[in-house]
Amino acid sequence: MTKTNLISLKSLDARAAADVPFEFEYILPSGEGSGVFLSILGSQSKTVTEAVNRILNERRRMQEAAELAARTGGRKAASIISVEDDIAFGVKMTAVRLVGWRGIAEPFDADLALELCEMNQDIANQINERSNDLANFMKA
Repeated sequence: MTKTNLISLKSLDARAAADVPFEFEYILPSGEGSGVFLSILGSQSKTVTEAVNRILNERRRMQEAAELAARTGGRKAASIISVEDDIAFGVKMTAVRLVGWRGIAEPFDADLALELCEMNQDIANQINERSNDLANFMKA
């Protein structure tokens, strides 16, 4: 192995690369561009993983509290997570990846990002797909 074949560890840092927003145009179901451009972080981003961990930990604490209440005479059904809660959980996991937009009249904020992901599953799917594609963040 010669030194010319060596690459820096820093160039392999997917976590840091994924913390740099990637912008893409939302593609309508017809296949046409929408004129709406979304800025997202990659799924390996430290910002995203910390937010996901926070959401997961909150969900686990709620589950444990519900199970404890059920064991100590509380409502027995309290430990069941509803389908609606699962859906809301998935939407939150998507919305934390969205960090900006162009082409939408309202200025970006986290609450509106969550609302956008709730009201348009196609947009949420495109956010997840592009966020999970490391090629969008790691440049050669």
